Amino acid sequence: MVALLALIGTTSADPCGMVPPMPIGNVTPQLERIGDQRTYVMHRQIPGVGGVETMALRPGFVGDVEEFGMLIPFPTPPAIRKIEDDTFAQIEAAVDPPQLHVEIYDPSRRYRYDYAIADGMAMPVPEAAPMGSLGYIDKDEVVVLREEAVGMYEVAVLEAGSPKALERWMSDNGYTYPDGMDATVGDYVDSRWCFVAIKAKVGGAEGATPTPGMRTADTTRPAGSTFDGHVQGMGFRFFTDDPVVPMRLSVFNGEDPRNIVYVLADDPVRIDDVPDSLVVRQVQGEQLLSNLVDPLPLVISGGEKKDVDKQVWESTVESMRDPSPYSGVARDLFAADLLAARQARTGELNLEIEEEAKELLNISEAFGMRGVEADQLHADILAEARAESVAGALDDLREMHLTVLDGVFPQDVLARQNLGFSTYRMPAKKNTRRNDAIRPSDLWTSVPKNGGGGLPW
Repeated sequence: MVALLALIGTTSADPCGMVPPMPIGNVTPQLERIGDQRTYVMHRQIPGVGGVETMALRPGFVGDVEEFGMLIPFPTPPAIRKIEDDTFAQIEAAVDPPQLHVEIYDPSRRYRYDYAIADGMAMPVPEAAPMGSLGYIDKDEVVVLREEAVGMYEVAVLEAGSPKALERWMSDNGYTYPDGMDATVGDYVDSRWCFVAIKAKVGGAEGATPTPGMRTADTTRPAGSTFDGHVQGMGFRFFTDDPVVPMRLSVFNGEDPRNIVYVLADDPVRIDDVPDSLVVRQVQGEQLLSNLVDPLPLVISGGEKKDVDKQVWESTVESMRDPSPYSGVARDLFAADLLAARQARTGELNLEIEEEAKELLNISEAFGMRGVEADQLHADILAEARAESVAGALDDLREMHLTVLDGVFPQDVLARQNLGFSTYRMPAKKNTRRNDAIRPSDLWTSVPKNGGGGLPW
């Protein structure tokens, strides 16, 4: 899907995952993809319009580069936005919410138990593009449909008349076009797909943390330093009749690692020509909505709720059951995509609130302010407007299904075709909570048995 490509000068990158590290001048950058490849897909059929899809990903790599790039094919020009860093962890929490383990103890036997509570935060963001079939293009031509900045990324949406034209454009604009990609790129060109070319600076926010008297920020990384981690996640929203994940370029990265794909669609699905055993979880929309808005589920030991004073229970237990810190990002992501699907009849793919968020993001990036603190500041500024913008759209989840696919996809399938989907319901006996006993994200607390003078139930 993503091609992280070596960029000329100080930049590195590759296609649809990551091609082998490419020489840059006299330097050979050591650039490797790390971690599982996680992808979020939302697809909805809209009467009179066709299909609207969102695809989101957050690549991870380790390497000695200060910049890298990506090349991603799309059937139609996408709207582009940033996604939150913990998007995929929060989608997991939406699939199977963390459980709150409550131990009721006798205060005469022991004093207390420590409890752990995970950190969390919420909100997403996006943009739009011209839609529909593009005009005639010469085989030696590349047409740049749109250029923009999205946080740490410089983005160009383009159509190429041939693989050679794309290779020349990439060379002229600081990318290295990997050997052997012509046939696959040619298939996308013949199908009139467009490409999104992305450059990213991975210079950290370490030198931009505000301090008293600070006047300038240094966001560069020392020469020869190594980047190890995930870069800013990206979301792409586009028109397509059928859901699709374009991963064919990923074969240029060598053996593909584990893929985890979350598909929010009108029906439960499987991936065509991929073993059904990779479908590991399916959640109907009504249950998914409940997971997002209802209090976290309880696992009680050592007694029953009636054994605890009402005030103690409410102040200790109920205060911890808000799902927002754990799945609020996923909730807002789903709501924004469903709202965008509603308004797709107008031909617009982006939401006004997403444009406002992108403006704030680019202002922060211009000052070298990147990271959790900047993201939280944007969230605080936009919280009320976002809530108003997506109000009511979340109810559309009742008509949707979320499928989780997890495993190593066959390389021959990835090489010859984009990932397509068909309706499939996994066996009920296998469709159970993942890591059912205890999840790392579960929460713990303890409360004393009644007898401390609290109010009766």
